[in-house]
Amino acid sequence: MYDIVYFDMKRAISNPSSKHNLALREGDSIIIPIALDIVQITGELNNIEGNSISAPFFGKRANYYIRNFAGGYSKDNQQSNTLVVHANGVTRKAMNFGLFSISPKVKPGSTIKVISEHKVKRKKKEDIDYNKHIESVITKITAVMSLWLLIDRVNNSF
Repeated sequence: MYDIVYFDMKRAISNPSSKHNLALREGDSIIIPIALDIVQITGELNNIEGNSISAPFFGKRANYYIRNFAGGYSKDNQQSNTLVVHANGVTRKAMNFGLFSISPKVKPGSTIKVISEHKVKRKKKEDIDYNKHIESVITKITAVMSLWLLIDRVNNSF
């Protein structure tokens, strides 16, 4: 089992006292992901083929790839539900400013995820029927008292 640690190599090299400058110990391993020149698009999309598309990298924002390669957003979705997961694991979310939102920048090897927004329907609270609860409690107390009296009579008869 291993933990994944993300850091910025440029910051680590430029500033030795930076928090990105990590010390390696015996047994540590460095995994550098393969940077592909494609962008993976998944999630709630309007594509017919399935829910995952690979597109060539053009250096645009996530919204460009979703509109031009994935058929746009589904009718239940919005641009603000877009996430971009870069090859190093860092995730960026679309910034929502009320009237408009800005989709995140995409780098080579990134994955664009369009997350569906499920609204949870809450059940209406029902009024408490106190008579029903009082009746249930009295019935249980009566049953326990009857059992106790029955055991007491049986023990006293011998």
